Amino acid sequence: MRRRYLINGQTHDVVVTRGVNGGFSILRAGRRLDARVEALPDGRQRLGIDAQEHTVWIAASEKSVFVHSNASGAIEIETVDAAGGAGQARAGASDTLVAPMPGTVIAVQVAEGDMVSVGQPLMVIESMKLETTLLAPREARVKAVHFGVGATFRLKAILLTLTDA
Repeated sequence: MRRRYLINGQTHDVVVTRGVNGGFSILRAGRRLDARVEALPDGRQRLGIDAQEHTVWIAASEKSVFVHSNASGAIEIETVDAAGGAGQARAGASDTLVAPMPGTVIAVQVAEGDMVSVGQPLMVIESMKLETTLLAPREARVKAVHFGVGATFRLKAILLTLTDA
């Protein structure tokens, strides 16, 4: 299966095929990765990618999958139409910071009008007793902060809106 994904503002073209023993093979940028997924009793998933193990929470919506690990925080993997639309999806992804899971705002580290740089912490959220720091995907100005400390939100809620500097 050939797919195009948008991850952190970058498109990735991949080919996924069934592998041996219930696993699968991922071909991306000429590199082949062997992968497998195992459901854990507490609702998390154990991902094995090549020889590395990752234990993650996975939440899915119609067009996106959110993967949260204690090591790297939350990542949105958005399926993009391979025939086009990647530019539109990229612009939307870079202008809004969406909730990777339902939760509560623990801290807001920016205000409307603030300039932010790539990787700067913007907000800390909590979901299922896991804290996640959401980072700026690009250099921008904060246009709006939609949720304050203590507010609860749903999956894919727009938490912050960014605009060009």
